[in-house]
Amino acid sequence: MSHPFQFIPADNYVQVFLPLLALTLLLAAVLSAIPLKPDIVQFELNALKVIKSWKETDKMWAAFSLGLDFLFLVVYSTTIGLACVWLANVLQAYSLPLATVGIWLAWGQWVAALLDMVENIALTIILVGSVRATLPQLAKWSAIFKFGLIILGLLYAAVGGIIWVKLSWV
Repeated sequence: MSHPFQFIPADNYVQVFLPLLALTLLLAAVLSAIPLKPDIVQFELNALKVIKSWKETDKMWAAFSLGLDFLFLVVYSTTIGLACVWLANVLQAYSLPLATVGIWLAWGQWVAALLDMVENIALTIILVGSVRATLPQLAKWSAIFKFGLIILGLLYAAVGGIIWVKLSWV
């Protein structure tokens, strides 16, 4: 089955994955340090209520966060997707089940990134003051499905990582 990382030789996955992971963690740390109360995730899930509680400074921080998230979504989706493909290859090499699931989840991470883009655009429009009835719901449901795909990818990567470590010790 084809996957989004076929241009990377499997022997190079570690060399590509580790810098991506470092950048993902760095961007996640920066985004989590942004002083927003309620935070950006609450804004994603309940935009109208949150935006009414924010001051102008908070809105500026939210705009910065949304802008940085456009970089973050490319990095996290690629990192998690590569982890899914890498571990799918490990499972396949040992004839273990669920290798195909990893390939689907790798593609799913890019779907999550697209949902994140839709969400960010909707939230940006809300942030600049143009609230349409559908935008908060669009942002909310995009975020919910995005988080679902990300969580599935992370769970697959974590379980696959444990299996990989166990197989490495055999």
